[in-house]
Amino acid sequence: MITLTVKKLQDRIYEFTEDGPEMNVDAYLVIGDQKAMMIDGLMAAEGLYEEARKLTQLPLEMIVLHGHPDHAGNGTKEFIEAGCPVYMKKEDLAILPEFDIHYPEEAFTWMTDGEVFDLGGMSLQVMSLPGHTPGSCILYCKEKNVIFSSDSMGSGDIWMWLPHSTTLSQYREKLTLVLSFIREHPDVVIYVGHASQVPDYRGDGGGFTDLAYAEDLMEVTEDLIERKKEGIQIEDPSPRIKGVDVYRTSGKIMIGYTYDPKKL
Repeated sequence: MITLTVKKLQDRIYEFTEDGPEMNVDAYLVIGDQKAMMIDGLMAAEGLYEEARKLTQLPLEMIVLHGHPDHAGNGTKEFIEAGCPVYMKKEDLAILPEFDIHYPEEAFTWMTDGEVFDLGGMSLQVMSLPGHTPGSCILYCKEKNVIFSSDSMGSGDIWMWLPHSTTLSQYREKLTLVLSFIREHPDVVIYVGHASQVPDYRGDGGGFTDLAYAEDLMEVTEDLIERKKEGIQIEDPSPRIKGVDVYRTSGKIMIGYTYDPKKL
């Protein structure tokens, strides 16, 4: 059974959680004065567009932060069919057919690094963070000091072992810039793609990450690149993907960091 629940996180920000036998995944709605933006499209749950419409009658748009089926699923289809603008990084277009997702290319508007979406009293700035996928990115809302990271920084676990994931060195290059930005905003709240996976390292129930998590993510990445840390080989986490050597390690906060040792 698949359920879709909605939770108000703070004024103008809502979390949409899909719970199902395959996946627990989250999307977010940010409501401005002039329009509203849905961030990610869940996987198999139906009714994302309808639930968003219960919260606002403003023009609705969607940003897909990376092109995996648990974030560009049925909800994305609903928004496309409703005629809403849907934004994504073009680098992830080729990933969609790998997971039997076949939206027409013209359904998307391509985002650029540094682009700012003005919702009226609320804004979302695009920051590229290729790694998990080549087109992964995060969004920063300066009015709330909030980051929406989807899977680009993980949610306790991060998958960097996928055939289309970048090398860890390429990931570190952009992560360095993102971490520098987060250090300039040390109280930032990071809402992730899978809130249920966040370890309760703050003792407040978990559900989001912060600067400490980002620091830990960087430390593990650097230790792997510099061969100060080495994981243990595990079975492929996804039965769809074969022929990849998958290794897993962890950090102080991160409960899992999976990677391909050939792509450091």
